Amino acid sequence: MLRNCPGARRLSGSFVGNLLLIAAGFLFGEILLFLIMLTDDDPGAWFCMGTAIALVMLLVTTILFYGVGYTGAFSLALSMNCTRRRFLLGYSRRILLHLVVGYALVLGLYQLELLIGRAAFADYPLELEFGFLTDWPIVLAAMAGMLLLALFTGAMFGRFGRKAGLIVYFVWMFFCFVVPKIFSAEPGGEGVFDQAALLTQSALLRMPPAGWYTLGAIAAISMAVTVVVLAQKQMVR
Repeated sequence: MLRNCPGARRLSGSFVGNLLLIAAGFLFGEILLFLIMLTDDDPGAWFCMGTAIALVMLLVTTILFYGVGYTGAFSLALSMNCTRRRFLLGYSRRILLHLVVGYALVLGLYQLELLIGRAAFADYPLELEFGFLTDWPIVLAAMAGMLLLALFTGAMFGRFGRKAGLIVYFVWMFFCFVVPKIFSAEPGGEGVFDQAALLTQSALLRMPPAGWYTLGAIAAISMAVTVVVLAQKQMVR
């Protein structure tokens, strides 16, 4: 399949580069952790900073890099007689491979950071363990979600071009700034946003697991359908 779809293989060189970015993020987090622990008079506890940044880099390399590279890979593949269906399958396999290898890398780096942290900061407790890294339902759901988000981002760029960048930017800013404020909102605020944040927070926290599963399934199906429809309509550039 991949042999007939060079567009799905054109990122083979950057595949290793993306993994190196994850490792570089981990190294940066470790340096930051040691700087904080050595310069703070009473840090109280230590945190797996390297693993946290490595996870962010796994998210960024999957959704943004593979999403942005989707349009060029799509055009190259179709110009060399690859069908749209084969391209989607091949590109999905490439992203999934990145996710599996990237997850294994992050998991290994997490274990390494635990060894380093417990040896270097034996006098301080670990603030938070990343137990979700070995919770397989969460891991599989996260991989499926990132795969669909990468394809969805790529399909949006293929359909709307640079305008999709603005959409991705505003969505990213929403999750970076608005969502944290919603979950950190406390009673007493008088502003319209404060009241709306409290109502949203209350509704989300009271939602049963079945509700979250339903929302996740609806989002996944919607993104998958959108990707397939846009791939059928996308023009070769």
